[in-house]
Amino acid sequence: MIHRIIHSILTSGVATIVADPTLLDDLFINNFELESEEVTAIKTYWVAHPPTIVNGYPREDVDFPAVAIILASEGEDQHFIGDDAGQVLDEDSSYYNSDISSGIWKHTYNLPIYTNHPDVTAYYYEIIKMIFSGGLATLVNDGCFDFHFAGGDLSPDPKYLPHHLFGRQLIFSCSREFQVIDRATRLAKAFALRGIAIDSDGSPSDVGGVVTNVTTFTEGE
Repeated sequence: MIHRIIHSILTSGVATIVADPTLLDDLFINNFELESEEVTAIKTYWVAHPPTIVNGYPREDVDFPAVAIILASEGEDQHFIGDDAGQVLDEDSSYYNSDISSGIWKHTYNLPIYTNHPDVTAYYYEIIKMIFSGGLATLVNDGCFDFHFAGGDLSPDPKYLPHHLFGRQLIFSCSREFQVIDRATRLAKAFALRGIAIDSDGSPSDVGGVVTNVTTFTEGE
């Protein structure tokens, strides 16, 4: 499932930067051109307060700062004709000869980042964006494609955000094929074709006991 891959990417990225905070130099010094004193403070704070990665909306017992992984929406975006994606042709598979139905689904995830200071929120937002961008190869290996990113600040709605926290979210979308294999269909088909019935010197059982009246002739006879 995609949200598990996202969780793995973020968890691994957070731990990697905690172990080596100099990885943030390229982002904040070379890219955003911040002063070295500010970047040192960012790295020190990150090591001391790495964000917690949670699935779904964060609850009261979550340790902040935190990054949540929320499925905002998903739906079938492209249809195959009759949803037909062929059959399983691997004779060694238990699904051999089963029908496959398929479609392309589009998935959108919101990744809100919560901290107790607006500047820290902005820093963490950029770091999470960097981590996620660097982990797209993992999603590609899982069959995901057509990636899009967006983002923005979260309004201080007490229903979703405690009053003492500041939030900004990264919005991520991708597409992925969703297949369903119908094992019940594998027995509803012929597994072999024997050809037309013809007279032969062999046993009638070779052609299923079918008697043919087919005769041959040569034009001009």
